[in-house]
Amino acid sequence: MIGSVFQRAVNSPKKRATLLAGGLVAALALATVGGGIANAAGGLAPPPVRPATVHVASAVPDRVILTPSTTPASTQNVSWRTSLDVVAPQVQLAPVTDGPITATTTTAAVSTTEFATDLGYTIKYHTATLTGLTESTSYVYRVGDGDTWSEWFEFETASAGAEPFSFLVQGDAQNDVKSYASRAFRAAFEARPYAKAVVHLGDLIDTDISDAEWGEWFSAAGYQNAYMNVMATPGNHEYYPGPTLTKYWAAQFEFPKNGPADTPAIEAQFSENTYFTDYQGVRFISLNASQINGADLTAQTSWLDRVLEENPNKWAVVSFHQPVFSVTSGRDNKTIRDAWLPVFEKHNVDLVLQGHDHAYGRGNLFANEQNLPEGANPATSQTGPVYMVTVAGPKMYVPDDPKNNNWINNGANLRSMNRDTQMFQTVDVTADEIHVESRDVTGALFDAFTITKTDDGAKLVTDDAEGRPSGPGSTRPSTGSPELPTPVIPGVKPTEPPVKPTEPPVKPTEPPVKPTEPPVKPTEPPVTPTDPPVTPSTPPVTPTDPPVTPTDPPVTPPTEQPGPLELSATGVAAGGMLSMTGTGFRANEDLEVTLHSDPIILGYPTATADGSFAFTVRIPAGVPAGEHTVIVRGLESGATAEASITVLPLGSPSTGVRDLASTGVTVGTTLAVAGGALFVGLLALAFTRRRRTGATA
Repeated sequence: MIGSVFQRAVNSPKKRATLLAGGLVAALALATVGGGIANAAGGLAPPPVRPATVHVASAVPDRVILTPSTTPASTQNVSWRTSLDVVAPQVQLAPVTDGPITATTTTAAVSTTEFATDLGYTIKYHTATLTGLTESTSYVYRVGDGDTWSEWFEFETASAGAEPFSFLVQGDAQNDVKSYASRAFRAAFEARPYAKAVVHLGDLIDTDISDAEWGEWFSAAGYQNAYMNVMATPGNHEYYPGPTLTKYWAAQFEFPKNGPADTPAIEAQFSENTYFTDYQGVRFISLNASQINGADLTAQTSWLDRVLEENPNKWAVVSFHQPVFSVTSGRDNKTIRDAWLPVFEKHNVDLVLQGHDHAYGRGNLFANEQNLPEGANPATSQTGPVYMVTVAGPKMYVPDDPKNNNWINNGANLRSMNRDTQMFQTVDVTADEIHVESRDVTGALFDAFTITKTDDGAKLVTDDAEGRPSGPGSTRPSTGSPELPTPVIPGVKPTEPPVKPTEPPVKPTEPPVKPTEPPVKPTEPPVTPTDPPVTPSTPPVTPTDPPVTPTDPPVTPPTEQPGPLELSATGVAAGGMLSMTGTGFRANEDLEVTLHSDPIILGYPTATADGSFAFTVRIPAGVPAGEHTVIVRGLESGATAEASITVLPLGSPSTGVRDLASTGVTVGTTLAVAGGALFVGLLALAFTRRRRTGATA
């Protein structure tokens, strides 16, 4: 039927011309777009509003953010974004007032970074450092160019010494940040609305150069970023697709430049991503766990040891992305653990905060459950550092078996674990305590513990059965307002009004005296119900039980069944390039590629909508020659595929070379080939028609 219709069209001059024109268009479309149809086949639709329309910059400042300096009691960094129209970026500052601001000081931006975005427009990021501030003082500020301004924001400087405060913790946001991670950001802010800082643990976004994703990250946080100090550590997705750290990092985050500086190259590598700041009795340290090869790891490790050794504060909190002990998908960051775990234990760090695993886990070394103070229970107590992994966004991975996982196999107790749940943490710091609560986005408490430490360094960490309704970050700090005078009422002595108001409550107590008689009888029943509450007091003693139940599902084997892993060669020299393809993974899931037996992470490709992937990576030059195994693991499904590879000595030619392009033709490729063939056929048809026309003319 179709063939006869086509034949009639070819035989008709008018229809033949129409067919030729339409066919050329269709062929060009297939040949040009065919390669992308496979990706679109997963049902992904373009957004209803173009991202460039939503996120385009203007002269109106946006993405305003506070970041800490090395002296947060007297200085404050602030950054923001505009279009190229702004040529005189500046900040106006004033003491907090209860009405319109009438007197301000103006500070010009000290740096401006300009670059083109992936959405087709160019942007500017501006940074100003406010100096000469008074400690523990509230200010209002706005950013602009003298004509166009943001709204007025508020912040309070740190105290010069140790004072109680709260800070928040957010794990990976990464995907669907505005839609989902916003819930975790806002729930944490609701729990401690006057927190002084928030610590982000990497993978803030998914694609390092995506202006829309960075726009969603700022949108999800709202004005929070402009009210409290943001301390962020980079994750592997701040390097994806990379290979260097996203240009947005240094442009929009003004972090201390006090990281490793062994050589100019090391200093440039870790500038503003490995750093520390001291805030009201806590030394916050950020490490870059994505740069851990050779000299990079050595420089960070020695720097970490020195910064902890020189810590003048009572408390130390360290943050980085890839964890020392992994919760999910059989991961093992051995290189990080071997280098940094001894340093954390040596200096008895209080909190080690990590992300990357898209699940929740909290625990400690089994060794730190020994020789506890008298009365402390090893089931609920420990000494030494607390290691925590958490996630804020919607992407979730499969945890390992609770009875056989990366923690237990490396001498650590995974005390609490959760999966498929967006979490946030509130941390309350007081003179002798750090109290930590892990809650889900509904506000429900999942895990809590308290670290107590004396001035001589004696420490005990205790699991808590209940949360605390408030902390230092629950109320607005004093703005130093003067004491209000007592109102003077004509004809009345000033001291009398305060005395008289106490009398009315005394008189009304008389009528209630009579009604007290009936309630006397009902008091007897309440006496008996007091007994049941006594027995329920025992369940809270075992708060570790609830987290145990969510750990059962991970034992279920994955439903995905990946096909054979195809490698571009059977043997590749150390330092050489290796390509691979595979199928059968979960649609659009992140994959992890490792080289075994001593696990070396090679990268994190992403499966397409049909569960296939293609990836090219360089084998590290330091890998010893010999037989190895490449393992690809689905980080959501837990499914794996593997293939053997021989690593050859440096400079050796590859062996068993294969052309992977011919082994895994996708739908898009097929359509592109078909489109090309159709295009060639139609050109031949047109050429034949032209020759015939010329012959009869």
